[in-house]
Amino acid sequence: MAKDRQFVTALARGVEVLRCFSLERPELGSTEIAEITGLPQSTVWRLCHTLQRLGLLVPGRDPQRLRPGYGLLSLGYATLAKSGVAEVAEPAMRDIAQRFGVAVSLGARDGDDMVIVARAEAPTILRLALTVGSTLPIATSALGWAWLAGLAEPERRQAMQRLRRAAGAEWPARAADIEAALAQHAAQGFVFNLRRFHPDVNAIGVPVVAAGGRRVMALNCGGAASVLTPEVLAGPIAAALRNLAARLAPALEAG
Repeated sequence: MAKDRQFVTALARGVEVLRCFSLERPELGSTEIAEITGLPQSTVWRLCHTLQRLGLLVPGRDPQRLRPGYGLLSLGYATLAKSGVAEVAEPAMRDIAQRFGVAVSLGARDGDDMVIVARAEAPTILRLALTVGSTLPIATSALGWAWLAGLAEPERRQAMQRLRRAAGAEWPARAADIEAALAQHAAQGFVFNLRRFHPDVNAIGVPVVAAGGRRVMALNCGGAASVLTPEVLAGPIAAALRNLAARLAPALEAG
């Protein structure tokens, strides 16, 4: 593959460092970051020093560890504010969650994952530890499958190639699930994830596609498999999600 002369490797490495942090890993030391990224320790030190100077990383509760700073948080909120999608989505998501006793998420692609940018939950017995900022794998979640279903064929092919490289030996099983989900979306306009992501959870997902396919996000709705049977999901819940996706498309286009 020809080298991309426009690609700034140092910038990409800085972003790679920032992506090491998550709800599960809110604070990290430089040694941990080096292990996660595979970058040399000396490179990680320089990158972390630069990111601290920019306010994107700050010392954690342990001064030897780092956590994301408010500078990084402001970038995320600026993205959401610019698109307006979360603001439009949240009232309707709360209504769906309360009406059906479910959890509803709106997600955007981040690498090989979907990051939740808005979420609403009903006070049900079964609850997953997911909030705004949590991530779900594209390859195994209803949110990710719905996002893939919303892509144009060339973009989907590229995304699948990337997922294949990341999955390694697990790819055949994951590819079979994804292909089944894509076929279901083509036939019914939604995807099911029945106990595949979590053994006790059934979920449904729909893509949110801007006009012309310029931007794609996804909505999903999930809950206890004993309550949210395929029949329940395919009825009013599917209709509510698809209606919401249609309402969000103009806001996505505006962003």
